[in-house]
Amino acid sequence: MDSPGVAGAESRFTRRTIRALTAAVVAVMSAALLSATPARADTGFHEVREFGSNPGNLKMFAYVPETARPGAPVVVLFHGCGGSAQDLDVDTGWRKYADAYGFTLVLPEQKDENVGSGGIVPHRCFSAWNPADRTHDGQGEARSVVQMIDHMKAGHAADADRVFATGYSGGGAAVNVMLAAHPEVFKAGAVFFGMAYRCADNEQDYFRTGSFAPCPGRYNVVAAQEWGDRIRSAHPGYDGERPRVQIWHGGSDPLINKKSLEKQRDGWTDVFGIPRSPSSTSHPASGVTKQVYGGGEVETYLIDAMGHEAPVDPGTGIDRCGTAGQGHDSLCGPYYAARFFGLGG
Repeated sequence: MDSPGVAGAESRFTRRTIRALTAAVVAVMSAALLSATPARADTGFHEVREFGSNPGNLKMFAYVPETARPGAPVVVLFHGCGGSAQDLDVDTGWRKYADAYGFTLVLPEQKDENVGSGGIVPHRCFSAWNPADRTHDGQGEARSVVQMIDHMKAGHAADADRVFATGYSGGGAAVNVMLAAHPEVFKAGAVFFGMAYRCADNEQDYFRTGSFAPCPGRYNVVAAQEWGDRIRSAHPGYDGERPRVQIWHGGSDPLINKKSLEKQRDGWTDVFGIPRSPSSTSHPASGVTKQVYGGGEVETYLIDAMGHEAPVDPGTGIDRCGTAGQGHDSLCGPYYAARFFGLGG
């Protein structure tokens, strides 16, 4: 017969074993429950219906990757005239870097009710020509976008010191608006085949056709200092830090002449007080010329064979992005823009 000491030891061993098995079962069940929990409604690509007073009457969409954590940066991504937020981040490649680098995307979209004969903007463009929509004190589209960013700060603890803007065509013009009107909000921006800030002061000039469209003729008569003065006029008296600017354009763009790149460069280098001659020139790919100005406050990419289309480079490498057939296959614009922003290490 076993002694009482041995029986007590076996009893204690049995209790320990049961407790350990119970803890293991609970852990497995908890993990299963967590994995079965549906994703939050405010992750992934989704529309945000309430984000402020929205004086510009825009829609807000956002993409929040599972990799985003509190303190994540924000990239505002503007569609071009006639475009929409849906799939813009996928086709251009921005979603790939949001997933890889853990930043969130805000995608403003023009509302249908603003467009056409009964609205204020044709062709689903952002209103870069209207003073109410493009100035610091204006109660229009620029103010709506700032409210979208504030929503991300409040709802996702986004990093207020790492907010960036990028966009294509008319969305590129919107980037220049945001950087000029709200320099205190943005750290940097990337303009893809867009237009200089205040290249037109009315809708007719903005959409007039010609060899230097939009804003035909003005590119030849406006001096660099005046382009700089126009940028400064968006937020008179502002003397704080300015966001750095990266400018992209196609040398074969049939809609917006490549001189647009030069005049954007003239305005921003004047604002920064740096020379208009580059401090360095390189060729990151065949037919691509990159120029850096000053200490890197401004840089430009001119892609000789690219038309009015996004620079993409579909593939699986970290420097490859975009959807095949949705842009000019040369190099991945979002990858180089994200590096310019300081994202992804």
